[in-house]
Amino acid sequence: MLGKKIIQIESVDSTNNYIANLINVGKIEHGTVILADEQINGKGQRGSKWLSNPGENLIFSMFLDSAILSVNHQFVLTEFVSISVYNALKKVGVESQIKWPNDIFVNKKKIAGILIENQIKGSNLNGTIVGIGLNVNQVHFGDINATSIKTEKGVFFSVQEFVFLLLSEMNVIWQFVQENNFDFLKEEYLNNLWLLNKKSIYSDVNGEFEGIAIGIDEIGRLIIERNHGIFKYDLKEISFKIK
Repeated sequence: MLGKKIIQIESVDSTNNYIANLINVGKIEHGTVILADEQINGKGQRGSKWLSNPGENLIFSMFLDSAILSVNHQFVLTEFVSISVYNALKKVGVESQIKWPNDIFVNKKKIAGILIENQIKGSNLNGTIVGIGLNVNQVHFGDINATSIKTEKGVFFSVQEFVFLLLSEMNVIWQFVQENNFDFLKEEYLNNLWLLNKKSIYSDVNGEFEGIAIGIDEIGRLIIERNHGIFKYDLKEISFKIK
């Protein structure tokens, strides 16, 4: 069961790093969750930092025994976590979308970020650390394009209550991972993917261009239709121009 063991800490450099240290000493079980009131060196995608006011937001990491998945299927974990966060937000009345590959947006503003770190052994995964940062009660973000549950709903929301909502959704969706029901996971992911089948402006190594995201391939690359063909992009090969 995911979340059967929850470790609550006040302050940490990074909840993902905390789990990595437990893995190194062999003292962690599948589904263990680390929750922190504050992290001083939170990690995001592309080497960015996740900034969060102490005590106001969800700072969450989980260890998964992911050996059931081959390396070729590791994007399934992105789908699993993204769908779980989307579902939990919907339960509290916040309609969101998944920004490829694993940010969660509300009205073009980021409400959550996900960082998945896999260990690999041969052709299979050997363990996964799932990090989730989600804005719950923070309302001021400086010049960062972000929002929160409180901003969207206008009221304070219990971080603890959201933790249990999220764990409930993760346990439901994890069953589809265990059953190798990858078609369902991909369908749910695409059903809630931001800008799917819509013209938008992107940027790659050659500069800005207009294209239409038409899906993802078997390893999670974003498929973009452009005026001169179909192209597939990995995480660091393309960026969104949000306007």
